[in-house]
Amino acid sequence: MPKLGLNIGLSAKIIAVTVGILVVVVAVNYSFFISRHTEAMKEAKMEQAARFTALADETKSHMSKVVTSGVFDEDILMEDLQRVLEEDGDYHKAKVFNTIPIVAGWEAAGAAAEREGMIVRVPAFASRNPENEPERGSFEADLLSDLRDQVMAGGVVTIGRIDEQTNTLHYLRAIRLGETCMSCHGDPAKYDEDGDGKDLLGFAMEGWEIGDMHGAYEVVMPLDKMDAQIAGVIKGGMMATVPLVLVGIGIFIFALRLLLTRPVGQVVGMLKDIATGEGDLTRRLNINRGDEIGQLGHWFDTIVTR
Repeated sequence: MPKLGLNIGLSAKIIAVTVGILVVVVAVNYSFFISRHTEAMKEAKMEQAARFTALADETKSHMSKVVTSGVFDEDILMEDLQRVLEEDGDYHKAKVFNTIPIVAGWEAAGAAAEREGMIVRVPAFASRNPENEPERGSFEADLLSDLRDQVMAGGVVTIGRIDEQTNTLHYLRAIRLGETCMSCHGDPAKYDEDGDGKDLLGFAMEGWEIGDMHGAYEVVMPLDKMDAQIAGVIKGGMMATVPLVLVGIGIFIFALRLLLTRPVGQVVGMLKDIATGEGDLTRRLNINRGDEIGQLGHWFDTIVTR
């Protein structure tokens, strides 16, 4: 039984090998390009998310300065809070709630992020709002825990990571408590004016200190649009590459037949005629070329004329 490929013509083998190499080169090139392009886009998304969390943090700092400057009339704010609490108990509706620096930060960043199809959250452990408490063992909880450990070790106050299961980018910036935060979260013995151990919203004061981390500003960015853009790049690139490759293969096959297959076929045909006793010994190949095929024709003509 003949071995696979032994009965295939030389030109067919050359074409098969060449096409195989070309396909591999194109595939490797596209894989490398798409990989680098994807990483570049992810880095750009991380930088975009970083800007939104920076906006939230700067807004928090600015609001802290505004609050301490005495711009707001505390008596009016407290009267409004008391009225809201008596009516339905939802302190979120009180005017004073929007003057809280952390709240101002996420409101500003959230409004801007929403226009870009992103979500801004404020996850925190031991959060007063149960909706902000990340589920134990979740991707968000693990990321927040890593950020907390990072901050406690004196590292950077930001962290970003992609959740492969949901195909979303998560970027967190630690929220550091300032002087204005102490009236709600500080040591009751030092900051509680009423002596009941509760802040103005009625929550128990936790006794934290200035500089402590309490949660983070988080930007959640779905990557479906990015994936669609990458798919579009691949599709557009293949639409341009495939025709060029096919044209290149066609030109290669034509050149191969002209430069190799036909002249070698002439030599084989004349040798076959001579071997069967039907060859015309006065006939010449006349392959006037300076390469190996021309040398083959020259020596063939020389041998035949002897």
